[in-house]
Amino acid sequence: MEIMKRILLSMGTILAMNSFAVAGGDIVPAPVVQENDDAGWYAGLGLAYDRVYSIDKGWFDNSVPTQDEVGNVVGIVGYDFNEYIGIEGRISQSIFEEDYADLFTYSIFVKPQYRFRDKDDLENDDGYFTIYGLLGFGGVNVDGTDGDAPAHPDMFGQEILSDTSFQWGFGISYTFVEQPDDERYALKDTWSVFIDYTSLIKDADIHSTLYGYDPKIYDKLSVDGITAGVTYHF
Repeated sequence: MEIMKRILLSMGTILAMNSFAVAGGDIVPAPVVQENDDAGWYAGLGLAYDRVYSIDKGWFDNSVPTQDEVGNVVGIVGYDFNEYIGIEGRISQSIFEEDYADLFTYSIFVKPQYRFRDKDDLENDDGYFTIYGLLGFGGVNVDGTDGDAPAHPDMFGQEILSDTSFQWGFGISYTFVEQPDDERYALKDTWSVFIDYTSLIKDADIHSTLYGYDPKIYDKLSVDGITAGVTYHF
């Protein structure tokens, strides 16, 4: 029984030392480890204006029949490891197209970023800008459809392009900050609006020529676009 009492006393001493630190003869609470308020998950939605083209003639240029203008809805999920680096996944599907391209894309990006905020005055910080880059990998799928300048009838609903490649982009966002009671979560539960450019594929081989034009000229497609949307950091 005496040995058991000593064991229990020793265990109690160890547990007590985990809750208190002894400094200069005074017993003080052990320091609390602060959580990283720059880390966390976010999700969002966006609308994209995408170009699907064989010959690049600029934005909003309808003079080249192989350049289609496509509107996509974009879903976004990401995680910020800290204020400088994150990872982001995107998936998009066209909801309208001008000519021939039914577009589906998916991407996974490493996201370097820089936030313009005053860390010495966070209590009065009601918002801040962030610039960021997007570097990653993903896939693009283009099926033929019947628009103003449709794909060849044999390609309606059929695959024109399906390929994966390196993808990149850059953008800017603005985050609206509402200070909660717990200052450790100052950047949680915030909304951001953003706009960015992404290059999703460049000069990828297609499975069939477009409109029956010369395959030596119209044998490849590229896809890029501008996306605007909103994200929620939780």
